[in-house]
Amino acid sequence: MNQKKLKNIITEIIFHKIPFCLFYGANKFSYEIPAKSVILSGSFNPFHVGHKQMLLAAQKETNYNALIEISITNVDKDELIISDIQKQIDMVNDHKFPLIVSNAPRFFEKSNLFPESIFLIGNDTFERLFDVKYYNDLKTSIALPINQNLEIIKENDCKFLVAGRTSENNIFNNMDSSLIPKKFKFMFSSLKESQFRNDISSTKIRNLSRRKNEHR
Repeated sequence: MNQKKLKNIITEIIFHKIPFCLFYGANKFSYEIPAKSVILSGSFNPFHVGHKQMLLAAQKETNYNALIEISITNVDKDELIISDIQKQIDMVNDHKFPLIVSNAPRFFEKSNLFPESIFLIGNDTFERLFDVKYYNDLKTSIALPINQNLEIIKENDCKFLVAGRTSENNIFNNMDSSLIPKKFKFMFSSLKESQFRNDISSTKIRNLSRRKNEHR
């Protein structure tokens, strides 16, 4: 995509003039997403075969449209720059998935943009969903931010599909349903290990790449 056009789109997202943009391939884009979408959000540094297999398993399970989403701002990471976004658009499109670029780092914010969607998340993201530190800016008592967050997601008719992750000692962990408040349990389902298991991670790929570069 023309760098000037991409910069204009990203600038409009940053300043909330437009909520998001969906990129299809090199030059096609839209300001709407398809109905019945299953969305995998992340930083994708890099996007790898595990992400692809997870999304394909979710698409098979739900029969929804499979989309990738990145947020310019992120709770845990630095804000993306234009060149990073261009690389990620190219990388994801190479795998034949449409890519949403938004400025919505948390799921209650995403649900406002993508109502009636299913958010595909790994088990580590599922656990962070119930971590109070991600809601420090919500002006409420310490016990309530998570419920407030889930209530917004529920009102937007969004749900979660959780994929298990392998721990460092090679144990496959899936979602701990005891973390979910009772009134919101219907919003969560999980992929079985037989449906999806891939032990690769972006962190492992980056570490391996770093070690190779160090030994050159």
